[in-house]
Amino acid sequence: MRLIRNTISCLFWTLAVQESQAEAVQNGKTNDISKIESNNVIKSTENRRRRLLDRMSSFDYTINDDDGTVTFTVEVAKSNNWISFGTSQNGGMMYGSEVVIGRPALPEGANNPSKYRLGTVMNVKVNGDRLTESQQTLIDPSITSQDGKTILQFTKLLSEPGEIPIDADGKNVFVWAYGVDSSSRFSIHTNSGSTEVDFSLYKGPDSTDNSSSDSTVTESVSYRGRWKVHGILAFTAWGVLVPTAISVSLLRNLYPSNFPWLRVHFALNGLACIIMIVVFAIALTSYDTTGRNHFNGTHEKIGLVIFVFVLFQVMGGVFRAHAPKPASAIADTVHDNENVVNEESDEEFTDEGKKVEKSLQRMIWEVMHKGMGVLLLVLGLYEVQSGIALYASRYSPETSVEIAYQAWIGAGLGIVLLLFAYSKLRDRTPKTT
Repeated sequence: MRLIRNTISCLFWTLAVQESQAEAVQNGKTNDISKIESNNVIKSTENRRRRLLDRMSSFDYTINDDDGTVTFTVEVAKSNNWISFGTSQNGGMMYGSEVVIGRPALPEGANNPSKYRLGTVMNVKVNGDRLTESQQTLIDPSITSQDGKTILQFTKLLSEPGEIPIDADGKNVFVWAYGVDSSSRFSIHTNSGSTEVDFSLYKGPDSTDNSSSDSTVTESVSYRGRWKVHGILAFTAWGVLVPTAISVSLLRNLYPSNFPWLRVHFALNGLACIIMIVVFAIALTSYDTTGRNHFNGTHEKIGLVIFVFVLFQVMGGVFRAHAPKPASAIADTVHDNENVVNEESDEEFTDEGKKVEKSLQRMIWEVMHKGMGVLLLVLGLYEVQSGIALYASRYSPETSVEIAYQAWIGAGLGIVLLLFAYSKLRDRTPKTT
């Protein structure tokens, strides 16, 4: 397990560094933000720190120790873009975060920029989530768009009643987003993400950023690619392999007698188990790299339960209590007796048309194996669904992927149920000679 985690971590780390460096070189002549140091931090002077969010945006922060405030300046190298920037207490997730949103397409004033609290995963209502007037305590907020740039600037108290505090001496997680703005509509964001900043590294007006390149890249590099791979692999396991493996077992009466359905069932579940190990390792290494706590959310906790149960399910399948075999099946090594089912089917054998009684161990194993299989399938399908929603809350609120996933599962379930019903009806139909 440790080897897998380290290997995947090194792979994604290398890809992330190469991607960020390539973007910096590619955009070096198009905007000011692309003037990036080798460690992905734009060095600053005096009492300001500037950090890269993506290849088109960055933010400055200044801690004002004298009055307990912090000043943020968020810059997007595009004109006429709305900007959202704020704090998160859900591991970088958008929902539940408290942000400041500025819209250059609307008149600047008491309500623009303003403080908002984002709603649930798929139900972020900007106007409805605006904080009360008593909580609109921003100092000198502004949103401007000129010279091919949009700049959001505001000063905020580090600690305010009923709001997420900003730790001047520790780590803080910030979420950000921006998109094309117009007076008629609030468009879907062009890009979004989260970044973790350790304010304890701040040392005063004459300081320079002495943090290591590794820790800096951790804060600025987006983990979108990691979570996309995580999701694709999870869908492959729970949306394709596991349902197919269960269907192969469920519909075994439809196959020719010599079809090795048990081997196919084992192979598909074994491959799904391997993929789950990789999926689990990607999640662990991603949280380890950012320093976030593991298994805080429902999605993470269910993922841990699934991972443990999958290992037990696979081991239970390998060391299962086999179905009993009659004397004729044991004696007949070539299995050409009409009353003997292929051994690989793991079905109960019959002698002279009589079923062989199963052992108590076998019956207990069947109940547990089938029950655990159904439970894992339900949890796995739900986990993929919740993962799509979490990904959308952080990166893109598009619902096309969620709809496609639901359609895929619905169609697959319908086909399997129809085939299962057909197999039962066929078994009940008297055979004619």
